[in-house]
Amino acid sequence: MLLLVLVGCGKDTTETSQPRENFNANASARPELNVFETPGFWEQANKVITPDGKTNLTTAVSHATWGLKGHHLLIESEVRAGGNMKHNLVVKHFNELAPTNQYQSVWFQDDGLVQGFAGNWRANQGRLDWRLIFPSNIPGLEFTMTETFPKLTDKIFTYNITEQGQAISNGRSTANFLGETIDQPPRAFPPLPEMAPLGQAGVWEELQTIKHASGDVKLKGQSRMRWTRSGRCLINEGVVYTENRPEYFLWVKTWDAVEKHYRYAYFFEDGPVHHFVGQWNPQAKSIHWQSVQPPGAIEIREFVKQRGERSWTFTVMDGPNRNSGSGTSKFISK
Repeated sequence: MLLLVLVGCGKDTTETSQPRENFNANASARPELNVFETPGFWEQANKVITPDGKTNLTTAVSHATWGLKGHHLLIESEVRAGGNMKHNLVVKHFNELAPTNQYQSVWFQDDGLVQGFAGNWRANQGRLDWRLIFPSNIPGLEFTMTETFPKLTDKIFTYNITEQGQAISNGRSTANFLGETIDQPPRAFPPLPEMAPLGQAGVWEELQTIKHASGDVKLKGQSRMRWTRSGRCLINEGVVYTENRPEYFLWVKTWDAVEKHYRYAYFFEDGPVHHFVGQWNPQAKSIHWQSVQPPGAIEIREFVKQRGERSWTFTVMDGPNRNSGSGTSKFISK
């Protein structure tokens, strides 16, 4: 789906066909992003202290790659504790519209928990200080993290969680860069069964119609979907062709196994992140998405009538103004 980039924009589309997009990048799209870790594989040792004073030791292998033409750093991690494994995905980017703390990251855990952070870069210390900004409605909870980069091949990560002033958890990790490739990368897992309604890996072509008083605006776009190695997140890199220039976006969808609903984070190219929760209706073969950040402003109904074809309708409330539209998406190739 490509709707959020252009709602209310009033731009026209071109009728000419567009070449196949390449979303890959070997470098960052803007210099501010170079404060993040070096793309490639990292090995990490973790120490977590629980509220009862116990210490848990784990190891992890992470793979960092540039996404959406270098505007987002995607980090997939496999955490190992004895014979058990957990996975997470982190998306880092720069929000040029934020007045302060313009570095942002969203963490997707394998149980479906999604958390967003805003970061402040301290150049003289080579350190990023992060604070929790999503969800924002947990009274008394304070969640902070720091990432320090002594050099390009080393990283030190610490975190601290308190609730009502009481320590909940804290930990420290050290990571070393292994290289752009390794002999035995983490293996890939098939997508969870609950993920089936969310999409299909490959290239999609999209057409969206936005209702406008002076006439409907039609917008063409392309998307490329892929599964994370864990099979627990679907990543989509997309573009909409507008009158002025192509507008790029990225989204991640996942299944929240605890709350039993879907989660969806939509990243603007160099802007904010919108968060949604979704409920699957098996009779209608549709997902009803409701925005939780911004709260209640956007409603989407996504229909999955058959494999390789999707459609949606949306409504956006912008103060007293109400915008609406619809779109279709067709699978083209792997």
